[in-house]
Amino acid sequence: MTIYLPRMKALIAGLLLVPFMAMALPTDRQQPIKINSDAADIDNKKGVSVYRGDVVMTQGTTRITGDIITIYTKGREVTKVIAQGNNKGRAYYEELQPGEQGTVQAWGYTIRYDVNSDQIELIKNAQLSQKGDTFKGEKINYNLAQQTVNAKGTPNQGESGRVQMVIQPKQKQSPDAKP
Repeated sequence: MTIYLPRMKALIAGLLLVPFMAMALPTDRQQPIKINSDAADIDNKKGVSVYRGDVVMTQGTTRITGDIITIYTKGREVTKVIAQGNNKGRAYYEELQPGEQGTVQAWGYTIRYDVNSDQIELIKNAQLSQKGDTFKGEKINYNLAQQTVNAKGTPNQGESGRVQMVIQPKQKQSPDAKP
């Protein structure tokens, strides 16, 4: 069943109450999920919702965009989110981290977020950035809770297929800064 924007409000209202991802900021978990798209196919029995057409999904400081976003739920709780880009661009994920950790930004033609394990998998032309540090490769796995990165290049692609990293030096404190 395809549901277009005028008829989507009632269905989305139910989804907005669904607890979402384990966010970096505690207040994000208390925020409603907001989804904007051109069309939606929702199957409550299977726990699968597919949103198509310039999809923007937000909850608190977390934002996911893509041409298609698929949300999997079990017992009215989100278990997995898959965002897909298209020929015009990659899917995108961002969230504000607590303290001075800044914003995590991630790109890939496919982004798979497993809510239960706090894992984000970036596939094809993957990139992960935070506070100026950047990781690029064909596939990147990022653990949100542990903040670990596992990046892989594309074999037999020469220099362009290798993992590329830029790690910023630690900033020196100014003499006026207090420890």
